[in-house]
Amino acid sequence: MPEPVTVPKATWMEQTRDAFRSLSSLNRPRYWLVTRGPAWLAAFSLLYVVGGLVLGWRTAYEVLVGLQPPRETDVPAYAYVLGLLGWLLVPAVIGGAAGYLVTRQIDRRRTVDAEELLAQMRRQAGGLANPPQVRE
Repeated sequence: MPEPVTVPKATWMEQTRDAFRSLSSLNRPRYWLVTRGPAWLAAFSLLYVVGGLVLGWRTAYEVLVGLQPPRETDVPAYAYVLGLLGWLLVPAVIGGAAGYLVTRQIDRRRTVDAEELLAQMRRQAGGLANPPQVRE
């Protein structure tokens, strides 16, 4: 009788590799949040913490949300960087999240599959004729 085959246990490196490779099964926003989001959040947090230490916590927050102009702070060069970050990044993140949520709600309420809708439109159009030949 043959000996049973034993499969060696996966090492922690192989398990980590497999977990990272399985991320591709996520949809785009979730994949971005898991793979790219932490780096962006860390960079944003680092800039805010440095701004809090350099400018003061209240001033850094007010510059970030646009309540105080950067030129009126103790370190205007850094305040301009923080203000620009708040002006560009915060609305982009909020807009992206809102767009994602609206798209999910639209997809959830969609009753007709996109392919079926396209086929229905083609049937109603009576088929598309070939374009006329160009004579020279």
